[in-house]
Amino acid sequence: MQRKEQGFTLIELMVTIAVLAIIVTMAAPSFGNLVAKKRLDTAARDFALVFGEARGQAISLRKNITIKLTCPTEADPSSGETKIVCPANTATTFSWISPDDDIELTSDAIDVVFTGLGSAKQRTKMINNPHFDNTQTDSLTLTPSTDANPSKIEEIVPLEFTLCNAEIETSKIILVSKTGTVDSITTGVCS
Repeated sequence: MQRKEQGFTLIELMVTIAVLAIIVTMAAPSFGNLVAKKRLDTAARDFALVFGEARGQAISLRKNITIKLTCPTEADPSSGETKIVCPANTATTFSWISPDDDIELTSDAIDVVFTGLGSAKQRTKMINNPHFDNTQTDSLTLTPSTDANPSKIEEIVPLEFTLCNAEIETSKIILVSKTGTVDSITTGVCS
């Protein structure tokens, strides 16, 4: 009585490897998107934590605390390459830029200021006045009247911040209340 050796034939191994290769090629793009989504989630959470930290600092110091959402660029003297260089955080100023090249702040990058009570100040920006009429003149000087009809007016900018990952066309929207707390972080589509 001979016992037959148990094992796999070469053909069975090759078929198994081919099936695994097909499964891997189908799963690889999904895995890449999963990693990109996790990086976006992490960036949004870290961004929200900066608001909490700044608000807490404002309350504890009873001073205005500013979150800078843009940083200056500097040219590297040796290579000539321009780099974004954020100043170090201080007791009254925090800086934030995206930690990932694929993730960018697509909403208005206007500084956020927390008062000593922890509330967020209203942000504004100057826009072109849609009702500006440069044909209206001052009756005394015959120059365009800018007091009653300015060429630029202030627009209120909401405390809503959008981080977008264009690679996966997904965004995270961070909504900050007037009291300075992060109300929500929702998922959206990059526009």
